[in-house]
Amino acid sequence: MEAAEALSQATRRIEALQDEVWRPFEQRARILASFGYLDFAAEKVTERGKWLADLHIDRPLLVGEAIENGLFRSLDLAHLAAVMAALTADEERDYGQLELFDSLVQSLTQFEEMAFRIATEEWKFSVEPAPDLNFSAAAATAAWATGTDWPTLVHETGAEEGDLFRMLSRTGEALLQIAGLKKTHPEAARLAAIAADAVLREPVR
Repeated sequence: MEAAEALSQATRRIEALQDEVWRPFEQRARILASFGYLDFAAEKVTERGKWLADLHIDRPLLVGEAIENGLFRSLDLAHLAAVMAALTADEERDYGQLELFDSLVQSLTQFEEMAFRIATEEWKFSVEPAPDLNFSAAAATAAWATGTDWPTLVHETGAEEGDLFRMLSRTGEALLQIAGLKKTHPEAARLAAIAADAVLREPVR
């Protein structure tokens, strides 16, 4: 009886671990496989998956798909910095109401469309999609990356200095991660490095 009870407890524990650990892992692995970053059946990472694994950023799948589909090549440094800010900033945080130029809205719309395609796959596997892009972060970062000084940025956005500082720091760090993809995506890496320099200037540096 003791052995049977121990076996029963072990079985329940295995099932609990499957629910807690394996199933969430499997769901996300299947999503990555659907975009070609994993070979799920062979249990192997593809060549695309190897460089994606080097991106230690928020929403790496969206960034990876944007790079693979050439979206980054169409952006100048201000647009690239703004898009990365929209991806990495907290969704609920408000960074002011600066004007979004039409070209920036178009760039953000392209990323939103790609995010929707990814979300469609995530829904298939019962994974909660990532939050929406933060357009106010994009507008503030575009202004900062094109040379607006710090006092002016704080005044015109009306945002808390600490919030702006953290958002721009995270954006710059994300850009530096992409800048590290010199071997696999040299053009995207080059543009990201330039954008990172524009974002990580005093007092953010």
